[in-house]
Amino acid sequence: MEIKNVHDKFFKETFSRTDVATNFLEEFLPPNFVQKLELSSLTIDNNSFIDENLEERFADILYTCNYGDKGKVKLAFLYEHKSYKEDYPHWQLNQYMINVWQSGVKQNKEKPLVVIPIVIYHGKGKWDYQPMRSYFDNLDESLLKFLPEFEYYLVDLNKVPDQQITNFKNKFLSISTLLFKYNRYKKYVKRIENDLVNLLKLIDNQENNPFSVSVILYIQNTDGLTITEIVSIFTKVSVNLNNIVMTTAQQLINQGIEVKEIMTIKKGLQLGLNTETISILVDASVQKVEEIIQKIKMGLL
Repeated sequence: MEIKNVHDKFFKETFSRTDVATNFLEEFLPPNFVQKLELSSLTIDNNSFIDENLEERFADILYTCNYGDKGKVKLAFLYEHKSYKEDYPHWQLNQYMINVWQSGVKQNKEKPLVVIPIVIYHGKGKWDYQPMRSYFDNLDESLLKFLPEFEYYLVDLNKVPDQQITNFKNKFLSISTLLFKYNRYKKYVKRIENDLVNLLKLIDNQENNPFSVSVILYIQNTDGLTITEIVSIFTKVSVNLNNIVMTTAQQLINQGIEVKEIMTIKKGLQLGLNTETISILVDASVQKVEEIIQKIKMGLL
């Protein structure tokens, strides 16, 4: 069964983990900057600041963190959806930062904090960082003061070797980064199968089942693998993960059947069919069909 906004969902599930966000900062931001961050104070902001003008471009996770003796800063993890680089990224990032500042002032009456944008890119085109002033021709020094110049951190996953990724301290970050790096390719899991299996073995236990389920659902919705192919890969990890795959597969099948039932019932109502006829079409009891019809009329389905 297809999951809507699957990239957003998996990105947010991954980077909502403070341990993942912490290790990401350690791996990808300059050491002299990370040293000024009090990473033990990293606190997630559960709100999203992506508006309708940004939703096709980014998914976001925002954290607040102590910054030396200078107070706090906000760290915005922004996952780039597009498979090509943005020509004018500062414009979208500036809009995002304004959204954060306006929300803070309106809701908390607080002084705005510096927002540090971190763009995570995995597209086909080469993305070379350029300053804001490079967008404009024939600028002289007297005009620069009118530009909202700021910097952002760019993490191009295409430039990160697989071996470096698998060696990350946090293996949840390793797995997610590999999936993000290769998800634009067809049958991409086959490319990273050995690394993926080995990493999953390192986190395989009952406590981490929710993450394993997220990985399974993400692959199922982005790679085009059949359930049988997914089972053949995850069986190599452990009996525990094999059981999770089988349970998840059955849930997907059940959900798919339920969706088809509901769509058939809705179509039957549009055609003016009575409850008894619809129940025959969906092979369900009249009572169950009546319950579903009631939920449809209430706008719940």
